[in-house]
Amino acid sequence: MIRIATNETSHTQDRAANNAVNASDQNTKNDIDAEAGDVGTQTPELVTPADEKVELQDQTNLLPLKQLLIVFAGLSCALFCSLLDQTIVATALPTLGRVFNDASISSWVGTAYLLSSTAFQPMYGRLSDIFGRKMILLASMGCFLLGSILCAVSQSMTMLIVFRAISGIGGGGILTSVMITVSDVVSLEKRGKYQGILGMVVATANSIGPLIGGIFTEKVSWRWCFYINIPLTSIAIMIVILVLPLKRVKGNAKEKLKKIDYLGSLFMLASSLLILLPLSWGGTKYPWKSAGVIVPLVIGIVLLGAFIFVEVKVAKLPLIPMHIFKNPTVVGAVGGAFLTGFVTFSNLYYLPQFYQVVRHASPIHSGIMLIPLVVTQTITSFTSGFIVSKTGNYRFNLWIGFAVWTVACGLLSTISPTTSNAKLVGYQMLSGIGAGQTFQTSLIAIQASVKRSEMAVATGMRNFLRMLGGTVALAACAAILNNTAKTELLSVLPYATIQAIISDPTRITSGKLGLTVPQQRAALLAYSHGIRNIYYFMIPCCCISFFLTVFLVKAHPLRREDDAKLQEAGKEWAAKHNGLHALGRKKKNASGEVAGESGTSEVVVSPTGSSEKAGVWGKTKESTGKV
Repeated sequence: MIRIATNETSHTQDRAANNAVNASDQNTKNDIDAEAGDVGTQTPELVTPADEKVELQDQTNLLPLKQLLIVFAGLSCALFCSLLDQTIVATALPTLGRVFNDASISSWVGTAYLLSSTAFQPMYGRLSDIFGRKMILLASMGCFLLGSILCAVSQSMTMLIVFRAISGIGGGGILTSVMITVSDVVSLEKRGKYQGILGMVVATANSIGPLIGGIFTEKVSWRWCFYINIPLTSIAIMIVILVLPLKRVKGNAKEKLKKIDYLGSLFMLASSLLILLPLSWGGTKYPWKSAGVIVPLVIGIVLLGAFIFVEVKVAKLPLIPMHIFKNPTVVGAVGGAFLTGFVTFSNLYYLPQFYQVVRHASPIHSGIMLIPLVVTQTITSFTSGFIVSKTGNYRFNLWIGFAVWTVACGLLSTISPTTSNAKLVGYQMLSGIGAGQTFQTSLIAIQASVKRSEMAVATGMRNFLRMLGGTVALAACAAILNNTAKTELLSVLPYATIQAIISDPTRITSGKLGLTVPQQRAALLAYSHGIRNIYYFMIPCCCISFFLTVFLVKAHPLRREDDAKLQEAGKEWAAKHNGLHALGRKKKNASGEVAGESGTSEVVVSPTGSSEKAGVWGKTKESTGKV
């Protein structure tokens, strides 16, 4: 690995020509400027820990097509496992509530996964910078596999919820690690089509999850919703071990551990949990005005402020560099990702419940009814990525996608027990078109607007905010649905019966509650109105996302100056390793370099966000988002 030294002599001569006063002070100033990595920017005299440079290693390895396809197969397999687990329990929730006789908290089977996945999400970007992409991906897959095994053998609802949280920690790591790795092995110009393929994996896994969950729940056992992860994840782990290239990150374990932002991580985890938990309790477990909701919410907001302070003033290598929020494209894209996280997870969790409760569909049939959403989102995700790669314009896809999605939410807010299947299919197709146009395209917009050295943390932050939106959505939607049912049924049914319906809405027409036909109709209508109110909440989310992308997301070029060099280096790398990574081989070439580590480079990050990096391919300099 080659270090770049700033040419201090030439800078001193240039400055001496312009300012002949106090030569020794001038040289001292030049030294400080060179150390900061930005000679043209004046450096303050007092340097805080956050101002000290931190060395990161560039892990870019643009692979030729043959090797890229092999790597992509492994990454897609890993991503499929993680995303399938997000929604596979959607159609099983009513059954789980009945089996464990505790449907009032059954929504936490989904929420726990999203909660833990979300809370840990910001850490994965930086951890992959420090320890390497492959190590973090394999560790995440191992955690996910362990959690899936424990979920499959759970004996109570509480056990299941806890073990789902463990799975979520690993699942979140898989999601971000895969997307970061793609940014390392595919150039930004070509990334649209490959992100489109990943978008197809995302859409397929999320959408067929309820169908597979329904088949297992109805025909075999709900436990197979988790058993299925064991062979799939094991295969994915083997593919990643054998196929995924590895650029070893320099430094021993002690040096790497020193780079972790422990204080920032602690504040982020604590604030995320303390904000999300009371949001899920409000209106269900505790009244909104109770101390059980207000106190943790206030503490969580205070800790969020402390996290921001640590990231700005204390952390040498922050989990989330706050200066990237000065970039309007980042703000617009992540804002849209956060809000549309609401709609995505509401569709995947509450449409199956609508079919099962209001339309009396079986778990399998409710999953089949989501096929229109699956197909349109899958096709649109691929075509939008292809269009972005061909045209270099991602804004048009975002505008069209959010506009169509807003209309789809408006139409879904009209559903009732008498809505025809044809209308439901059409509404879902519109929703799939909107979702497919925006999911991966927003990530391309973010990655195009930041430097290579910030791509991992920007990707992790975007996934964090999208997952945060989904986690808040499931909690908020459960509160909306339950409160709507309570309000409309208080004048019709006893309070104990209402609680029984909320605990397990599939019992409305089962005859177990002794409801008359008019009471059953009233209960089904109340539940339908709850779903309708959820979509009333989704309409402004999509609408705001549309305006954020229109006014904030800017056009950035997808072609970077050093792409050609990096692609040539990737071909050389693949030729040396015969298309594979050969992890254990470290043969030295004629120049004494380790062949298995050729092409690595080091990035020195300065307080101003500029960086220099060097490698065996030559030197590039990043200063304002351009490479």
